[in-house]
Amino acid sequence: MKQQVILSFLNLPGIVGLGLMDGHSRPYFSGIDQSLNFQQKEALTQGIQQVISTTPTGFESFDFKFAHRDARIYRLKTGVILLVVTDEHLDTVVYNDTVTQLKDTLESDPHSAVSTFRLLAGSTTLNRPTEAIADSSAEPSQPPPSMAPAATVEKPASGPAIATWADYLATLNTLTDATAQYLGKIVVANTWRTTRPKDAPLDMMQLDRNGHFSLSSDAQVATTGSIEQTVQAALDQWVSTFIKRCSMIIRDYQALVIEQQLTPAQRAILQVDQAMTE
Repeated sequence: MKQQVILSFLNLPGIVGLGLMDGHSRPYFSGIDQSLNFQQKEALTQGIQQVISTTPTGFESFDFKFAHRDARIYRLKTGVILLVVTDEHLDTVVYNDTVTQLKDTLESDPHSAVSTFRLLAGSTTLNRPTEAIADSSAEPSQPPPSMAPAATVEKPASGPAIATWADYLATLNTLTDATAQYLGKIVVANTWRTTRPKDAPLDMMQLDRNGHFSLSSDAQVATTGSIEQTVQAALDQWVSTFIKRCSMIIRDYQALVIEQQLTPAQRAILQVDQAMTE
């Protein structure tokens, strides 16, 4: 019965990638493993675990976009995390019934069921090739939904570009939306939170669940005002660390997001052109 439930799930049309994390053995990936190197797998695992750790207890699953595919994460009662990546061929009615049976099976006998799942998944060819899931060398089919207009930048003869808070926040949100095309808004928001410099003077900023920035209600700065030097240095560090983390997960992140989705003015505001040459 256990094998039959697992095989029924693995053979569903539309499932193109799987991940299984039990917190004990090395995370297992199928369908996306060949297009991810070791660092990318580790970064993906950490990103998923961070999302799970910050999700309210009542949430057992949630959906997000992963490199233009639909991804679903399930938090099982035993602590096992199941990742399922699907495409447009998925029959959601059949899938929902089958994945419920699979979850019950994995929870009923965690050690044996997880081992059986890994064994059967390793010998099963998923329905569609999935190199494109983590291979971000393909250009996005559509522009990000909320691209901010090009910011007005005052650039002196030497030194970094000078921008107002309004321009800087709009540019950060453009970077979030462009990155969310590949990782989804939840993962992007959690990546911003985990890469924030410790003890940095950034209390005037707030970040919502979609990874969008704004000034907090009690901020002692105006949107039309310029950014203080100490705050700017902390922001530069934050953006640099965020980009490095995303580059570990998304292949060609610099070219696909930084160079293609940000205007020269926006790259000047974030000083990412300078960061790419360092």
